[in-house]
Amino acid sequence: MVGESQYQHALRNAAAGLATTGDFASHIPVTAALVPEPGNKWDPNAVRVDVVDGDRTAPVGYLPAELAKEYQPTLLELRADGCLGTCPARIAGGGAKFYGIYLHLASPRELRFTLGGEDPLVAQRSKRAVLLRDDWSCTVTNEEDHQDVLARHAPAPGREFRNVVASLDFCEITSGKHRGQNAIEVRLDGQRVGQLTRAMTLRYGNAVREFHQQGLLVTCQAFTTSGPKGVQVELRLPPARP
Repeated sequence: MVGESQYQHALRNAAAGLATTGDFASHIPVTAALVPEPGNKWDPNAVRVDVVDGDRTAPVGYLPAELAKEYQPTLLELRADGCLGTCPARIAGGGAKFYGIYLHLASPRELRFTLGGEDPLVAQRSKRAVLLRDDWSCTVTNEEDHQDVLARHAPAPGREFRNVVASLDFCEITSGKHRGQNAIEVRLDGQRVGQLTRAMTLRYGNAVREFHQQGLLVTCQAFTTSGPKGVQVELRLPPARP
């Protein structure tokens, strides 16, 4: 937050004149409204912060310029839908000290998920394909049966890994207690190189099916490594939908 020193009267009213200590538990909980100000003559990306008190609001400062630039587009979308962005906040200070306020904010990306403007699984989308986000690694199984294909995607000599893009489809499990059920099949350049475990298939299967039903190829970042077991591949995937 910036500019709080100019809004001490409003902060004092919101805090009912109380003074806080350094202990988080003593900080005064309030609700803050985030008001985009594209017409602000000093900064067209400005986002004003108001404290909400019943059906009234009072300005208490602004988001720092770098944050305002990130949040304002999403807040303008909310306003176009007749909504006002709000968040939990806490007031600290008082007594011999200036009052200050800090906000508990979701990221702009999380706000866009809430608005339905983005899919939390997708990093990029085209008319024909989606590229999934690359938040964490996921092991591929059965690579030992596909070394002829994987050898063409091995890291260059002296390199620890090689970045590749994998596509995801479905195959039938042919052995073990899950025989006859589906697994997510992993392909490089359209050729099978392994599959995900049953647990990972259950985690991501519905999302992959939904994209397929939309006529989209599902792809993800991946990397290959070489070791005693031959060439292996690791996928980079997003957190699954709840």
